Amino acid sequence: MGAPPRPCQLLLLLGVFLLLLYLSSRHLPKLSLAACVRGRHRCPWLGETLPKEEEPGPASAPAGTPTPPLPLWGEEFDIRQLRRAFSTSLSPRGEILLREYLHGWRQLLKFMEALGTAFGLISRETESKISIMEQHQEGPHSLHYHTVQSMVKFELASGLVGFQSLPAHQPPSGCRTLLRLHRALKWLELFLHKLGTSQKDEKSSRMCAEAYRVALAPYHSWWVQQAVALAFLAMPSRQELYHIIVRGEKPAAGAIVLTTVESLSRVYNVTQEVYSAHGMLELP
Repeated sequence: MGAPPRPCQLLLLLGVFLLLLYLSSRHLPKLSLAACVRGRHRCPWLGETLPKEEEPGPASAPAGTPTPPLPLWGEEFDIRQLRRAFSTSLSPRGEILLREYLHGWRQLLKFMEALGTAFGLISRETESKISIMEQHQEGPHSLHYHTVQSMVKFELASGLVGFQSLPAHQPPSGCRTLLRLHRALKWLELFLHKLGTSQKDEKSSRMCAEAYRVALAPYHSWWVQQAVALAFLAMPSRQELYHIIVRGEKPAAGAIVLTTVESLSRVYNVTQEVYSAHGMLELP
């Protein structure tokens, strides 16, 4: 089904925006009051009066004591763990170890959550896919979910993939579920590559949107594309993203990001080859 007529599009966009705003406000992250900071003091909530605090004198802290960094939504995200997880997920034999792969996705999920509450719907959908894969690894057929290759072999032989549709009584297919993560991995790979090679005046929202149009938009309905486009508008700036990823834009920050992108790309390419060899790149 194509896009609706122009007047309807405007009304529908407004509806999508209000729905996204409503859903996001219901799932705001649990932040401490200190998460909003003005100067060295937290911001007051609506209707709250903060007690006056005396400015500390120069002798209140030893000379040379570093000022603790401000808390950030992405503070738990660790790009080193992300790179390590995806690097170790690719075995010397060219197999993709699912446990390490999912560990890497847990880090990517933290990164997505750091993009803001507007990405809450995307983050929750991603987390549900990760949880399904983890359940397969802990289930009665866990031995078959050690690598991507062993999972594909087992599910194809057992008729669990569902090339047309999946029967309601069957648990979610690991192959179909992983394909969603695989497509999203390409989006984040492209976005991080753009970020790592970007100039200071470039907008993160545009970089993310361009990566989305290439990697994910072809698989999403018009409605989802509009909701995601609105979420991009609320993204942190390029400078804020570098603060989240590498704690500031240091001379080697871009290189750190690009090295991580290489790890993601290697895993993506192997997965792409496995799915292509079995005709599973277009699973519904």
